[in-house]
Amino acid sequence: MGKRGPKPKYTNVACPNEDCEYYDLTGKGNVIANGTYQIKGKRIRKYICRECGRVFCDRTNTFYYDMRKEESIVMLALKMSIKGMSIEAIADVLEIQPITVSNWISRAAEQCDNVHQEKVKDLNIPKVEMDELWTIVEKK
Repeated sequence: MGKRGPKPKYTNVACPNEDCEYYDLTGKGNVIANGTYQIKGKRIRKYICRECGRVFCDRTNTFYYDMRKEESIVMLALKMSIKGMSIEAIADVLEIQPITVSNWISRAAEQCDNVHQEKVKDLNIPKVEMDELWTIVEKK
């Protein structure tokens, strides 16, 4: 039986609801535990924001959100894709459907684009410097 008393507050977790007053702010004490669930033997913690009432989990707004396959298999498929294997070859090795591999690659590309947009915004770099930077990256 569970321990009685108030649920512990998670200070390192932020509410993912953009309409919430505490959106993307940690350490405010508004996020509490709301149970767990299991996917392929791995526990995923669920949370609830006391401010807006949004329920979310560890995987919310990540590449692995709503994915039912083990993370290690998905990562292996992405690594094989980076190494130049075709989608059909990856699907054959992992014994899954090619459309599944294609969806994973599309999701990974979309997530990379989202992270890039978030991290590279508001940079005060002139176009000349970006052009020089691209030349360096292109050579390597």
